[in-house]
Amino acid sequence: MKKTRLLGPALGVMAVLLASQVAPVARAQDQGFAEAPDKRLDRIEKQLREVRTIVLQAHATGAPVEIKEAGPDPQVLSMAARLDDMDQTLRRVTGQIETLQHDLGLARQDAADAKAQAAALSARLDKVEQQLAAMAPGQPQGGQASAGPDGGLAGQAAAGGAPPPPGPPPVDAKTAYANARQLLLDGDYTGASAAFQDYVDHFPDTANARPARYWLGETKYIQEDYAGAAAAYLGAIRGWPQTQWAPDAVVKLSLSLAQLKKPKEACGALTEFARRYPNASPAAQDRASAARQKIGCK
Repeated sequence: MKKTRLLGPALGVMAVLLASQVAPVARAQDQGFAEAPDKRLDRIEKQLREVRTIVLQAHATGAPVEIKEAGPDPQVLSMAARLDDMDQTLRRVTGQIETLQHDLGLARQDAADAKAQAAALSARLDKVEQQLAAMAPGQPQGGQASAGPDGGLAGQAAAGGAPPPPGPPPVDAKTAYANARQLLLDGDYTGASAAFQDYVDHFPDTANARPARYWLGETKYIQEDYAGAAAAYLGAIRGWPQTQWAPDAVVKLSLSLAQLKKPKEACGALTEFARRYPNASPAAQDRASAARQKIGCK
C-alpha cells in the first residue's frame, strides 16, 4: 500500500515535469521556430529518461522531488533578441527618414522663395531698363528703347544725346579692347567711354563683351552719367556671371539706381548680391555693406 501511495505522487511529478519541458517546445513550434521533428523527439525522450531516473531515485530513497520550472527555449530567446534589435533599427531608420523629409521640404521651400525673389528682381530691373531708355534724349515716344546687341540698354543712354550709329569697326576685337583699356588707364574717361561703347557695338558676342560693358559703366559712373552707367552695368551682369568684377558691378548698379531715386530697386540689387556672390572678396563685401548703409536698405 505504501508503494502504491508513493508511485501516485511520483507519476504526478513526472507529468508536471513533462508538461514543463514540452510547453516551450510547443510555443516555439507555434511561432515558427521549432526544431526539426526528429531532433525535437530525441530531446524529449532524453528529458523523459532524466525525469524517470529522478522519480525512481526519489521512490527508492524516499527523498522529496524538487520541481523546477523549465526555462525558456534558448533558440526562442535568441530569435526574440534579434527581433528586438531589428525593431530598434527600424525605428531609428524611420526617424532619420522623417528628419530628411522635413529638411527636404524646407530646402524646396527655400528654393521656391529664392526663385520668386530672383524673378521679382529681374522684373524690377527690366522696368528700370525701360525707364532708363525713356530718360535718354532722342528715344521714340512711349519710352521703349530699341534692343542693343546684348538684349539690354548698354550704351543707349550716353550723355549728350542718343548714340550715333556705329561707325566702321576697329581693326580687330583684341586691339579695340586694348585701346579702350589704355584710354581708361590714362584717365581719359571720355575717350575710354567712347571706345568701350564702340567695342560693344561691334563685338557684342566676344569674350570681352561683358567686361567691356562693365568698364563702360565705370567710365559713365565717374562722369556722373548714372543712367548710362546703370544701363551698362545691367548689360554686364545679365545672367549673373561668376567673374571677379561681377560683384562690384552689382554694387555700382545699386549706387547708380540710388542716384536715379530708385532706392527699392537699388536695395533689391544688393539683396541679390548677397545671394549670388556669397564668396565675393572681403573688399567687395565691404563696399556692398557701405552701399546698404548709404542707401538705407533694411
